[in-house]
Amino acid sequence: MVNFFKDLLDFVKENWQLLTAFAASLLYMYRQILATRKGIRALLRADLIRLYNKYHDDLGYCPIYVKQSLEDEYQQYHSLKGNGVGTNLYEALMALQTEPPHEK
Repeated sequence: MVNFFKDLLDFVKENWQLLTAFAASLLYMYRQILATRKGIRALLRADLIRLYNKYHDDLGYCPIYVKQSLEDEYQQYHSLKGNGVGTNLYEALMALQTEPPHEK
């Protein structure tokens, strides 16, 4: 076991520049992945808001085909750790009727 740690230490001493570059590359990729996730989450939230404004505020109903698409969009938003604002918008849209109200 002692030889393993000695060999490992020797490897690190001999390849510290390569290991540093590798660690920097991993950190860069991690930051890019986080930024991409946050960007996608922001786009999904913006679309949830757009759908809410159109169907909840303007039309007062939400067709079934929109609800089907909305369900998948919300699941992706939620899996990216979306917050409660998106959940509230989603629930309000899903509670709407699917047909336009009939005028009397």
